[in-house]
Amino acid sequence: MNDIVRNSMFAVGKKMKSMGEKLITRSRFLKSEKEKIKIFQNETYQQINNARLKHLASLNLPLAGKTVLEVGAGVGLHTHFFEELDCKVVSTDGREENVDDMKRHFPNRDNRLFNLLDFDSYASFGEFDIVYCYGTLYHTPKPGEILKGLSSLSREMLLLETCVTPGEHIGIHLTLETESFDQAIGVVGCRPTRPWIMEALKKYCGYSYVTKTQPNHIDFDLDWQIPVKKQNHRAVFVGSKKTIINPLLLTELPDFQERN
Repeated sequence: MNDIVRNSMFAVGKKMKSMGEKLITRSRFLKSEKEKIKIFQNETYQQINNARLKHLASLNLPLAGKTVLEVGAGVGLHTHFFEELDCKVVSTDGREENVDDMKRHFPNRDNRLFNLLDFDSYASFGEFDIVYCYGTLYHTPKPGEILKGLSSLSREMLLLETCVTPGEHIGIHLTLETESFDQAIGVVGCRPTRPWIMEALKKYCGYSYVTKTQPNHIDFDLDWQIPVKKQNHRAVFVGSKKTIINPLLLTELPDFQERN
């Protein structure tokens, strides 16, 4: 075997080894990403997602056939709710890994990357009848700017579910979160008070409402005068560009709520 052939075979072998190492690394990376994304599919998530969507359905809001911008979609486990109402949905998330997962599992959907802290990108999405922001606002450090931006994309309603801090004061309460695919991208989140949210929605949407009922899940408080000591306190709000006449939507914050 001459030197030319020997060197050529050595080069090919070296290249194949390199390609093999890259494939192994990529395989390990994908496995790692899949393990992280599985957090969205555990029993805890399934329970709260079911409670959220059943509650939203019970509000009897005019959602059928609307255009919807879903922000903080995670891996797209809420989107079917609007699809079943013949809505045209754009599903977005701030993590590229989550968007890639949505594209793999739901290739027929319009899945896009949308970092809510990239305020210059908001206008590129255009306007929608409904902006859907469930389980997302509290994972950000700038809730006011985000609600202002999202309201500018909504022609009719901004549907909001978020963790809150109990109390009658006005505040956003910044907090540190763990590094996870379901937490704040920049580690810093917030837990605004209910009065702060009502004030912000009224400022940016025109009209603000809190739901009379709460989803059937322990995270959603019923007694706001003496709240139960626990990690998460959640509530559901609606920002609207016009007055909504609905007995299940309140303009004043109640001290007590009931299950839907």
